[in-house]
Amino acid sequence: MSNWAEWAGQTVSALVGTLAGGIISVRVARWQTSKAITAQVELAAEQQGAAIMLARQQRERQQSAEAAQKLLERLADLAAWLPSLPDVSASVPRLSVSAREHCASALSVVRRGMQTDLFSIQDAAVRDRYRTLVGLAYDVAWRGVGQGRPERQIRDVWGYLRYVQLTLEAVIDESDVPRHAAPPALDRENDEAWVPPQVPWHWRDPADDS
Repeated sequence: MSNWAEWAGQTVSALVGTLAGGIISVRVARWQTSKAITAQVELAAEQQGAAIMLARQQRERQQSAEAAQKLLERLADLAAWLPSLPDVSASVPRLSVSAREHCASALSVVRRGMQTDLFSIQDAAVRDRYRTLVGLAYDVAWRGVGQGRPERQIRDVWGYLRYVQLTLEAVIDESDVPRHAAPPALDRENDEAWVPPQVPWHWRDPADDS
């Protein structure tokens, strides 16, 4: 009888041990599964967040590039009539009345760009350069700043206009914009035209109309 009791006790102990081990294994498996699911959920959330951020950045770059292209088109019209910029507010234009009217219209178009397309460009430095150009052009056209040197006025605005064009081209190309350059002081004494300190190789290339 004692052998039977001993065998029964051993059997019960083995069953209890097996059952306890099974319960522990199940709990460990559940914990590992829960941990794996949590990690997968967190990873998926991170990937989704990164994808959303990337999509937003791509959308912002595209919007900036499209706006920069539109602003370049506005500047091209002003550049074509820039020699008449000092004539805009003159009673007797140095050139023709028709050229003065075209220049005034182009200047107005450039100014409107400051209130529309410019807001789609993310880079604050680019926006500031465009606004500075508009200010320079209006200083020459309507305020008569530097009017004793009309040829230099035109070259100064042309130089800064080209600088802004290069800046907008960099936005489109997603390349580094030209480094900051202080705008020309239109009422300075010397006759030397303004150029930015960082001049690209094609700046004075005849094929570039510079």
